[in-house]
Amino acid sequence: MRKLAGLFSLLSLLIIMGCAKEYSYEGGDLVEVHDSLPPPVVVNDFPACPFCQTITGTPLSSWSFKKGNTTVCGSIDTAIITLERTAFTFFGPSACSVDSGLVITVYLGNESLNRDRTNVTINNIAFYYYDRVTPSYIFMSLPNSPFTGTIDNYDHQAKIASGTFTGNALRSDGSAASITSGKFKVKLL
Repeated sequence: MRKLAGLFSLLSLLIIMGCAKEYSYEGGDLVEVHDSLPPPVVVNDFPACPFCQTITGTPLSSWSFKKGNTTVCGSIDTAIITLERTAFTFFGPSACSVDSGLVITVYLGNESLNRDRTNVTINNIAFYYYDRVTPSYIFMSLPNSPFTGTIDNYDHQAKIASGTFTGNALRSDGSAASITSGKFKVKLL
């Protein structure tokens, strides 16, 4: 009887696990899962970070953005740029919660950061604000919902880029969010 109960428990577990959606990429063309995001509603439902409210300007190795009326900010602890200098990624933790942080990848298209530059338009940014506790994302950009920005200044000798970003993101519950007033200043080696 004990073996039968154990077998029944195992079978139940397999049935439950078999119902979960699994996603994988096996090669070939990608198929978009989401058509488009609904228009975002600006709601101040994000916890305020007192530290972020006091920062003025954009210090080196830092990032910030607004969700509703709340400013979220943090430091950049890692930055990577491609050999062609046509794309870069930076990431780092939030100032008020080490369990959350930001990852941004900037795709410059035909532009390159191989000399001093100003006012470079960015039409393709991948934005990911994560939560390490759940583990999940808090906000994530989608390929068909543009995240854009500008590299305001790039000093090639110092390898420092400063810029802005904005766009619509998806929350982990599937609803839309508007990310505004994004700023970064990063050293790209």
